[in-house]
Amino acid sequence: MQETLEDRGFRVITAKNMAQFRKLDAEEDVDLYLIDTSLPDGSGLSLVRELRQVTDRGIILLAGRRDEGEGVRGLELGADDSLVKPFRQRELAARVTAVYRRTGRGTPVRPPEQPNVDHRFEGYSISLQSRQVWAADGSEIMLTTSEFELLAALIARRGQVLSRDQIMNAIKGRHWESYDRVVDGIVSRLRRKIPSATRGSHFIRTVHGVGYAFTA
Repeated sequence: MQETLEDRGFRVITAKNMAQFRKLDAEEDVDLYLIDTSLPDGSGLSLVRELRQVTDRGIILLAGRRDEGEGVRGLELGADDSLVKPFRQRELAARVTAVYRRTGRGTPVRPPEQPNVDHRFEGYSISLQSRQVWAADGSEIMLTTSEFELLAALIARRGQVLSRDQIMNAIKGRHWESYDRVVDGIVSRLRRKIPSATRGSHFIRTVHGVGYAFTA
């Protein structure tokens, strides 16, 4: 894996266990994490949960075929992607490149008149080009790749109800199966990060038995 990614221009740092990882992570400025679900001294899922509480950097989870359900659980916890072992090195490189590109960040605060704002609602601003969301005070709201893509998919069809299948296809494409729990988890996190200050309900409305709609 290291050789494959280095051949494509990435600088790769490896850790054999949680203790070594924590030491390296404190010393290095990491852009993307590849985390195995089975670690010799801890849980990869616990590490995903821990990292997502403090960073919006890219996270890809690696799960064995017998532990494929842990890959789904990782998505619920905020991982951007997951791969089931064994996988082709070409697929690994493609997934890493895609997540790395999607999670690129610009400056945290937008100027008063930023030209690339595509959507505004209740003080929030969204730039599809830079993949950023700002609150009314100009502070950036950090979203994971899946959170941003789900929000963009709903806003693109504002007022229309999208099924979970449509949402999952929009944010992950044909390589992904539709897991209701994953979509529900992403929606729940978005509601917490982008609350409504003037209405009693959320911007993302649940249509029971169908899916979700953006109503701002």
